[in-house]
Amino acid sequence: MPTRRRSARDRARRELGQNFLVDRGVARRLVGLLEPAPVPIVELGAGRGAITRHLVHSGRRVTAVELDPRWADALRVAYPQVSVVRCDMLDFRFPAAPHSVIGNLPFGITTSMTRRLLDERSWSEAVLLVQWDVARKRAAGGSQLNAQWAPWYEFGLCGRVPARSFRPVPAVDGGILKLQRRADPLVPWREKQRYQRFVEAVFTGRGRGLAEIVRNVTGRRVPNLPALPKDLPVEAWARLYAGTS
Repeated sequence: MPTRRRSARDRARRELGQNFLVDRGVARRLVGLLEPAPVPIVELGAGRGAITRHLVHSGRRVTAVELDPRWADALRVAYPQVSVVRCDMLDFRFPAAPHSVIGNLPFGITTSMTRRLLDERSWSEAVLLVQWDVARKRAAGGSQLNAQWAPWYEFGLCGRVPARSFRPVPAVDGGILKLQRRADPLVPWREKQRYQRFVEAVFTGRGRGLAEIVRNVTGRRVPNLPALPKDLPVEAWARLYAGTS
C-alpha cells in the first residue's frame, strides 16, 4: 500500500511538471545570483520551499507562486511571512512595482513561461532554473527568440545542475539562466512589436543567405552581413532594423 501511494504522488507531480529541487547548495547559489536590491521577490514554482527558505533570510518581501494546493498550504504554514499565491505561474499577475524573479520552472513550460516573463515590464532580473539545453541555447544566442528580445534583455548562463539535484529525478540536467533587463535598450520598447515582426520576417524569409533574405524582406541591399540570421550578433540586429526601417 505505501508503494502504491508513493507511485500515485509521483504521477501527480509529473502531471504538474514538478521536479522538486532538493540540493540546498544549488538553492543557495540561485538566491545568491540575485542582486542585493531592496525590491520584492517573486518566486515561481515554490514547491516544497527549497528556494523559499533561503529567500526569507534576505529581508526582502517574498511572494511564492505554487500551483499544487498541498504544497501551497505547507508553504503558508512553514513561512507565514511569505505571501503564497496558489495558481499556475503562467496565469500569475506580476506586480506593477519593481521586483526580482526567481524560480524552478517546470521543464515542459520553460519556453512559454520565459516568453511570458519577457513580455512583463516591471521586473529587473530573473534567475531561472530550467532545462540545461534551453539555458545553454538562450545564453548562446542565435535563435529567433533571442534576437526578438535581446534589445531589452541580456541572457546569461550561470551553471549546470545535475538531474540528481531534483526529485523525481528528471531525464535531463538543469541549467541556471539569468535574465537581466538592459539599462539602455538597443531598441525603444514602443517599437517592440514592429521590431519583432521584422526579426520574424527575416528568420522565416526566403533567400540564399542573409543578405538576400534581407533584400527580399526590406527591398534594401545591406553589405557585410553574415551567412545566416543565427550568425547576426544582437547589436547588429538593432542596427539592421534601424537601417532598414
